Amino acid sequence: MRHLFAPLLAAAALGMPNTAAAQVYGGADRDIPLARFQDPLCPGIVGLALGSAQDMVSLIRENATSLGLPLAEGETCEPNLIVAVLDDPKGYANQLKARRPYLFKDLGREQKEAFFDAAGPARSWARILTRTRDGLAIYESNGLTTPEQATVMAAHSRIFVPTRRDVVWTIVLLDKKAVQGLTVTQVADYATMRGLAGNAAERLSGPRDTVLSLFDSGADARPKGLTRSDQIFLQTLYSTMPNNPAAVTLAMAERKIAEASRTAER
Repeated sequence: MRHLFAPLLAAAALGMPNTAAAQVYGGADRDIPLARFQDPLCPGIVGLALGSAQDMVSLIRENATSLGLPLAEGETCEPNLIVAVLDDPKGYANQLKARRPYLFKDLGREQKEAFFDAAGPARSWARILTRTRDGLAIYESNGLTTPEQATVMAAHSRIFVPTRRDVVWTIVLLDKKAVQGLTVTQVADYATMRGLAGNAAERLSGPRDTVLSLFDSGADARPKGLTRSDQIFLQTLYSTMPNNPAAVTLAMAERKIAEASRTAER
């Protein structure tokens, strides 16, 4: 990975099952676990002044610590959550696709559209590996007649699935013009939510406050950071079994968010 994103990494081193679930995550994908980090987290920032980059790294690490995520040694680690603030993030993404198309061979059509064609000022892309429940590698397919496989011993379960999806690294690209006027906390919390959860939280049904609306809202309506709903979602994602079906994790998060909302209204 260091060779693939050498310019970014160099700079970063300096900055050092119910109805609701079915509605939001239907079809076969509802049984596929949501992706999340398992390895120690090492955030890195590109495109900001050194002081701001260091503050952002500290804030992201604090957010990760509150979720119980292990942290890599800050002075020596290789970034696996990269936040790049660029003049033209869409152009950078498409240049990367032109130079190294093989990097995106595992992305589905919707994922490619979200990363390359999104009209907004933010986009993210994660390298995700499917592993067994206990973290063993699953050997890749050699063709249509030999599916990916791993040999393990485990009890049969109708609740959990035998695999999990590990985020190896993720990169969040932000438009430099769009972050002007925002606080370091706002940008760090947005990067935390996008980097640690991808687009999973967007699959929740019903209206809710979220830092993911940071670039969609007017100046007066912008969230100041991670909202209570965001915190609940991240806590649910990272405290449940990594091999939970997505529909189960989403339903749990949605129920907890609804309960917190009712409590706040009392």
